[in-house]
Amino acid sequence: VRAPAEGCAVVQSIESRPNVMDGSRRRRRGPSSSVVSGAAFRILVLLLAIAVLVSCLLALRLEAIAADGRSLLDAPPRAARDEEAAPRQRQPHLHPKLPHLPAFPAIAGEEALRDGTLRGDRPTVAGVASVLYRHLRELHESNRRIAKGLRNGKRGGPRRRDEEAAEVRRSYFDLVDRNLRGMEDAYRGRPMFPIRRDGSVFVSVASFREHLLGETLASAFGQAARPDKLFVGVIVNNCFGTDDDFPCKGTAEVTGRDGRGLDVLRSVDGVADANHIETFCANSTFAGYCEAGQLRVLYVHEVDALGPAVARYYSSRLWGGETYFMQVDSHLRFARDWDVLLAEDLRLTSSFPRSVLSTYPPGFVNFRPDPPYLPGTRLCRCQIRVDEDYLPRVEMRGRSSVNETSPSQTPFMGAGLFFTTAEFLVDVPFDPYLPWLFMGEEAALSVRAWTAGWDMYAPRRSLVGHQYRPVRYGNPHYWDIWGKFYRRPQMEDRLSPTTHDRIKVMLGYPEVTSVASGGVAGRRVASNYSLVELDKYGLGSRRSRQEYLQFAEIDLDKRTCGGLEWCAEGTLQ
Repeated sequence: VRAPAEGCAVVQSIESRPNVMDGSRRRRRGPSSSVVSGAAFRILVLLLAIAVLVSCLLALRLEAIAADGRSLLDAPPRAARDEEAAPRQRQPHLHPKLPHLPAFPAIAGEEALRDGTLRGDRPTVAGVASVLYRHLRELHESNRRIAKGLRNGKRGGPRRRDEEAAEVRRSYFDLVDRNLRGMEDAYRGRPMFPIRRDGSVFVSVASFREHLLGETLASAFGQAARPDKLFVGVIVNNCFGTDDDFPCKGTAEVTGRDGRGLDVLRSVDGVADANHIETFCANSTFAGYCEAGQLRVLYVHEVDALGPAVARYYSSRLWGGETYFMQVDSHLRFARDWDVLLAEDLRLTSSFPRSVLSTYPPGFVNFRPDPPYLPGTRLCRCQIRVDEDYLPRVEMRGRSSVNETSPSQTPFMGAGLFFTTAEFLVDVPFDPYLPWLFMGEEAALSVRAWTAGWDMYAPRRSLVGHQYRPVRYGNPHYWDIWGKFYRRPQMEDRLSPTTHDRIKVMLGYPEVTSVASGGVAGRRVASNYSLVELDKYGLGSRRSRQEYLQFAEIDLDKRTCGGLEWCAEGTLQ
C-alpha cells in the first residue's frame, strides 16, 4: 500500500494527464471506432483513479490505527460490534440483565435503576425488580416485627383478634402506597416498555414452594417452537432456611411415584425448599436461556406470601416488552409447539387483538403433549356458594370441536392459564391491592377484562397439562403461614373480607356499597382498604357491569349462575 501523500499524488497525475488519443496521433478507423476507443480509455482511467483513491483511504485508516497503538487484527469486525451493540440500543430497558441467581441477588447500580424507573423516564426490568425488592425487604421486616409481637402477646377475645388483623392490614397497605403506587402512577395508561412486534412471548409464573417448578420451565422451553423468543418471569416464594425467626416447616419432599406416574410427597420440617431455578439453569440444555436473560426471577420469603393475586402482580411486572403475555401456574406440562399454536388461535379470534384465550387445562394423566391434541375445554359454568363468601367460582363445561375454524367466546377467564397480547397489561393492569385473595380472583379478572373491551375465548386445543392437587396431596399453601409463624391460624378469615369486599363492589353485590356512592340503606359500606385505587384497578369504560352480568348470566340478588348454553355449544364467535 502506498503512503498517503504518494497515493493521493497519483490520483492528481492521472487526472491532469493529456488525452494521448487527441490530435493527429489518433488513428483513424472511422467515427464509430474512435468514439468506442475514447470511451473505453476514459472508463479505464476512472477505474484506476477509484482504485488509487481506495488505496489512499485505506492507507490513512492504517496510519490512524498505528497512531492509536492498535493493529488491524485487534479491531473487531464492524458487523460483530454492531451485533453486540444493537440489542442494548434497541432494548435498553433489558440492560443490565436481572440476575437470576443466587436467591435475593445484589443488583449492580440498584439505586440509580430504581430512581430511573420511578421517575418514569428510564425504566428497566432490573429497575422494576429493584423497586419490588425494596418493597419486599420492608414487608419482611414488618412481618417479622408483627409475628414476634403476636407470639409474645396473650391471645385475647374477638376484639383483640380484630385489632391484630387491623395491624397486619394497615402495614401491608401502607407499604404498597409508599413503595409501589409511585411506579404504578408513572406508567398509568401506557406500556412500561415499547412492545416488540417479533412474536415473542412472556410467561408469568407465580410459584409457592413448588417442587415442579423446574420441570415446568424445562417443558415450556423444551416444547416451544421458538424458545429464543420465550421469556419467563417467575416469583419464587420459598422457605430459604435463612431466617431463624421463621424455620422451614412442611417442606414437600418427593418419595416416589404412584400408579399413575405422579409424585408421592411427604411433609418434612427443618429442610429448606430446593431452589429449582438453580437446578434448571444448571442443565446444559437450558443454561443458555438463563444466561441470555430469558429467565427473570424475583425471590420472596414464605412468610411474606399474600396469595396468588399479589404474586401475579409481581410477576406481571417482570414483563419486558414482549408481543404476547401469558399467565400460568407453576405445575404444568406443555405440548409441542404450544407457543405458535396459541398465538395462531389468538389471531383467529374475531376480536383480535383485543382477545384473551383462557381455559382450565386437563390433568397430567389425560394430557397429550403431541398431536393429535385433546380438544380445548370451555369455561362455561359458575357457582355461588355460601362457604366461599358468595363469590363466583368459575368451572369447566363443554369442549371445543376439532372441526372449529376459530375459537368461540366464553364469559370467564381462568387465572391459571390465559394467553393474550401485551396491550392487555395497559387496559387491565394487575392489582397490588388484592392480598389474601383466592376465591374471586377469576371473577375480578373476567369482569375487568370484558368491561374494558376484551373478549374471552376457549382455545381449540389443549396445549397445556396441569397437575390438580386435592388437599390430601400434601402441598403447602400460603394460608398455612398464619398458624406456623404467627400462631393465629384463623387470621386469614379476618383479613380476606377486605379483598372480598373489593370484588363485591366491583361486581355490584347488593349488600355492600362504596363510600363514594354515599351509602344505601340496608347495605354495608366497604372499608377504605377495600376501595383504595379501585378507580384504577376496577371496571373498564367500554361496556357496563350490568351488561357483563347479563352476558355471564349471573344473578347476584338470587345468588345464581345461568346455564350458559350458548357458551357450552360454542355458538358465539
